[in-house]
Amino acid sequence: MPTPPFLRAGRLLAIVAAVALVACGGGGDEDDTAQPSGLVPTPPALGPTLAAAATSLRPFAPGATWVYNGNTNGSPYTNTVTQTAATLGVDEHFTNLLNAGAASVQVAVLNGNVVQPEPVDIDGDGVVDLANAIELRSPVRQGDQIVYFDQRLVEAFDDVDGDGRRESFDLAVYSQVIGRETVDLGGALPHVQGVRVDNVTKGRLVLSGGGATQPTLTATQSTWYAEDYGVVRRRIDQPDDTGIGRVVSVETLVSVSGL
Repeated sequence: MPTPPFLRAGRLLAIVAAVALVACGGGGDEDDTAQPSGLVPTPPALGPTLAAAATSLRPFAPGATWVYNGNTNGSPYTNTVTQTAATLGVDEHFTNLLNAGAASVQVAVLNGNVVQPEPVDIDGDGVVDLANAIELRSPVRQGDQIVYFDQRLVEAFDDVDGDGRRESFDLAVYSQVIGRETVDLGGALPHVQGVRVDNVTKGRLVLSGGGATQPTLTATQSTWYAEDYGVVRRRIDQPDDTGIGRVVSVETLVSVSGL
């Protein structure tokens, strides 16, 4: 199954490689010891409990269907989501997830948390970085932050600053529970109070020869969950292929059946 978008860093890596800024040479050797990226923020203080059980925000109902109307930088699209029974939890099938095409993901419950069991290779090096990635942790509390990946990838890119050495790359993937927000649903559905969770991917090229600090590219996928409905809104804000402009896709629930 394709990697869930909030854990997919390959696109960001490709954009960084394409728009890498070439700096003049300079001194300084890169430390080859694995180290954190420095891109993960300090977790905020935990706030109020928004849901005692994560499953109250993420219904499992094989046969259920959710339909979303969306737009990408003003261009409309539709995404239909269906659940089917799986050996563990359910499989979710998307016809056009965030206007990026068909996708599917397995979702299950483990120790009271909503998880995605499939092993994930976040940095694309062929090695599994985590399994049972937590999508929602019980209890769901405002400010709760989960770090999926936080590392400087040594010599991840070809030499771009002309010093004869490969460049490294800081990569971080983490989530944070933002809080409750009102979501106006489409069709005949009402407005609801959704729990917003942001999943953030950050990447930054690190030149082996020193020089100017390279810009940090950020992609943020926000998901709003509501009792009785599940996911009611999705939004992804990510760099375009130039690394300068932005591509924003938003989809909102307009109908649901089978719950």
